Amino acid sequence: MYSPCSLNINVEWQTLKNRLLQAANEALGKRKKRRYKTRLILWNEDIKNLIVNKKKVCLRYLKTRSEIDKIEYKRLVAIVKRETRKIKRQCWETFVSRIEHDLHGRQINAYRIIKNINRTEKDNLQT
Repeated sequence: MYSPCSLNINVEWQTLKNRLLQAANEALGKRKKRRYKTRLILWNEDIKNLIVNKKKVCLRYLKTRSEIDKIEYKRLVAIVKRETRKIKRQCWETFVSRIEHDLHGRQINAYRIIKNINRTEKDNLQT
C-alpha cells in the first residue's frame, strides 16, 4: 500500500481508492439503479418521416433560395407542428385516462404521478 518511492499524495490516494473500489466490486458486485418513469411517447414513424422530408426541403431551399422551396418548407414546418401537437394531445389523453382508471383501483400510483407533476423542476432533479 505505502511505497517510500512515491512522494505524491494524489498518486497514493488514487491507488488506495482504486484498490478499495476493486475489492468492493469483487466482494459485492455492481447493481444498476433503475428508474421507471412513465413518459409520453411522442416519436413514431410518421413524425420521423415528416421531419426527414422537412429537412430535405430545407436543404433544397438553402441551396436554391427560391420562393417555391421556401413556401414548401414553411408548409412542411406547419404540418410537423400540427402533427406533433396532435400526437402530444393523444398521448396526454391516454396518460390522463390511465390515471383516472387507476383512481378507481389502486390509488397509490395515481397519487404518486400527481405528486410528481406538481413538483418543481428542482425537486425532480434531486430525486
